[in-house]
Amino acid sequence: MRGGWWVTCLILLAGMARPAHGQKLPALPGSRITDSGVVRAGAAIDSVFVLRTRSADTVDIGDFAAQLIARIGAPPFGDSLAFRVTSDTALIRVAGRLTDFPPDVRADLRPLFAFIDSNSVFVADISMPQHSGGVMRFHLDRVTVRGLTIPDLLLIPALQQYTLLYPTLLASGGREFLVAMPTDGSARLVRNGIELTLPRQP
Repeated sequence: MRGGWWVTCLILLAGMARPAHGQKLPALPGSRITDSGVVRAGAAIDSVFVLRTRSADTVDIGDFAAQLIARIGAPPFGDSLAFRVTSDTALIRVAGRLTDFPPDVRADLRPLFAFIDSNSVFVADISMPQHSGGVMRFHLDRVTVRGLTIPDLLLIPALQQYTLLYPTLLASGGREFLVAMPTDGSARLVRNGIELTLPRQP
């Protein structure tokens, strides 16, 4: 099963919930994870950190999430990856439902469909404890289903297998995603975005 770190977390917690049959859930807020978002985020990152044609740019948080997932080999998203991403100055939140997974992932999860409501909502809370010094460090604080936190006893084994596959990107048993950037660069979370900056040239 492909899709990387966040997708693994979401698959794990999707199998934990069974809301009441027929429960109507509100539309999830936030930005989509899309192929076009990968391109937009890559262009913004390059303009600040690679080409240095801009001293700052703000990337939509959904576009940034798409770019990170693409870095670890996720296939093209098309229009099927309907997870929603929001952020404030403290956390990134990735939310979705089992039915939002791409068809190939849903096929892998088919045995679960007989036992779970496909509208079960799950959320991954991700902080950014390091945002300078050459590294953006994203830490998976918790994953919840319908507000209930998934215990580490279940979460960590699912994450550790990806640490072996992506040792240069993941740390802390798979809970942290490391993204390189220039040592003079910095990043900070803003409302529904991430701001990338370099020192202004004299």
